[in-house]
Amino acid sequence: MSKASRWCLTMAALLGAALIAGCVAGPAGPFGPQDPAGFFAGLWHGFIAWITFILSLFTSVQMYAVDNTGAGYNLGFLIGMACWLGGGGSGSWHYKKKSRREKEWDEVAMKVEAKIKRDMRAWAEAGDADDWPEVERKVEQKLKAKIKEWADS
Repeated sequence: MSKASRWCLTMAALLGAALIAGCVAGPAGPFGPQDPAGFFAGLWHGFIAWITFILSLFTSVQMYAVDNTGAGYNLGFLIGMACWLGGGGSGSWHYKKKSRREKEWDEVAMKVEAKIKRDMRAWAEAGDADDWPEVERKVEQKLKAKIKEWADS
């Protein structure tokens, strides 16, 4: 990295820090008893809460605007914080991406199941059709259980 690009990167970081610091909550902020912070201010303060927390360790910056509209500000702050925390519980639920082999086996299982159903339907139509819905339901349950048992082993 050249000296000029390092200087530009440092200036951009300092400018960004100054812009963020200018938007923090607290007694020195633009909000007061006559003009309390609302939903969008809460949203912004929640979004920059981690930055303002670090700043609050070394300065008198506050994370939360004391003069606020109440529920609207709190909701905005909560949504802003959720942006950092992963939103709707993404930490508790992880999607397991299926491998190509697992996808192929799922496809094979669906094709086998469809073929068996077709053959059984043809068999049932040739025989006593009144009992078929119950037979189909029972066989389908048993078939799915056996295929799942076989696939899990």
